[in-house]
Amino acid sequence: MKYFCFVALILSASYCFSQNPDWVKTEGRIIEIITHSGRKTKETATVKFKLENGEELSGSVDLVRVPFIGSTKSEGDKITILYDRNNPGLIQSRLGHFLSNYGMYILIFLGVIFSIIPFLKYRKSLNSKA
Repeated sequence: MKYFCFVALILSASYCFSQNPDWVKTEGRIIEIITHSGRKTKETATVKFKLENGEELSGSVDLVRVPFIGSTKSEGDKITILYDRNNPGLIQSRLGHFLSNYGMYILIFLGVIFSIIPFLKYRKSLNSKA
């Protein structure tokens, strides 16, 4: 029962804090890539893109970075982005959008799976002893 309450609390909290922006998909061109180094290296790209009405804007998005290799994108590449129709300055890459929407659910699922595995192994060892 307490696990059900915990899951219900998490799902209701995520529903309450989501703002559901109206995302529009478009193509943009990477103008500049900036590497931020520190404890964790991160790359952001300045992207120039056009709105539905033809106006041209620029914004920055986080790029996916492979450790020891770097980003798979370079300056001048095209990238698919999503921008908020009501606030066009708010943009995300498609992968970033996917991770922000479903990343927590993926982590919860993996946590449940990896938490169940030791119990199954322990149960199997008890059955083999009997």
